[in-house]
Amino acid sequence: MKRITLTLIILMIASAAVFCDEAFFPAKKGMVLLSANLGANGRTEGYSRMTVKDVRGSGDNITVVYTMQILDKNRRIARNGSEREYTLNITNGVAMYRLDDIMDPFFLTRGFEYTMTAGSMPIPSNLAQGTRLQNTWLKINVNVPIIGTVTADTSITNIVCAGTETITVRAGTFEAYKITQRSSTTTTGWPMPQITNTGATWYVRGIGVVKSVSYDDKGKIESSTELYELTN
Repeated sequence: MKRITLTLIILMIASAAVFCDEAFFPAKKGMVLLSANLGANGRTEGYSRMTVKDVRGSGDNITVVYTMQILDKNRRIARNGSEREYTLNITNGVAMYRLDDIMDPFFLTRGFEYTMTAGSMPIPSNLAQGTRLQNTWLKINVNVPIIGTVTADTSITNIVCAGTETITVRAGTFEAYKITQRSSTTTTGWPMPQITNTGATWYVRGIGVVKSVSYDDKGKIESSTELYELTN
C-alpha cells in the first residue's frame, strides 16, 4: 500500500487544444510520451506510455481522448497492460482530471481486485510562482493476497507552484514549472496505519509532466518518473 500511495505523486495525464501550447499537457493529436518509472535506487522498474488519441471541441473548452499503457522494464506490455482509454476535459482553460483515471492502469497490471473513488485535480494554464492549487483526495479498497481487504484514504494538500526551473531528463532539457505537494494516507488492514509523503512535479507547456519525485517523511527519494521519449 505504501508503494500504491507513492504512485499518486506520479501524475501523468494528457490534454490538447488550439491554445494548448500554453497548457501544461501534450499539445496535439498523435503525441506519444514514454515515461520511465524509477525506484529509490534510481533503477528503471517499468514504463508508462501515453498517446493523445483525439481532440474534440475548440478554443479553451475541449475534450481530449487519450490512452495509457503500462510496460515492464524491458518495455514489453505488462500483465493486463493493454491500452486503456480515458478522457480529459478542459473548461475555460482549466484542465480537470480524476485521480482514479491516473491510478487505474497501475492496479490493472497488478491483478488487484479493487474499488476506487476520487476527487479531481485542476491545472490552470496561468501557473505562476506562489499559485496554490485545489486540494484533492483518493479512497481505495484493495483485496491484497494473504492480507485481505485494505482501505486507504489519501488527501493531497499544500499543492503550490514553486516557480520555474531548467530541468534535464532523458527526453531533453526543458523550462518547467515546479509544483510541490504533500500527501497523507490513513490505512486500515495494513501494518502502516499512517503514511506521509511529499512530492515535486515539473510541468512543461505543451508537453505536461517531464519529471516527478516522491519523498518519504525523512526527505529520501522513494520513487520517481522521468520523460524518456517524446514523439510529436
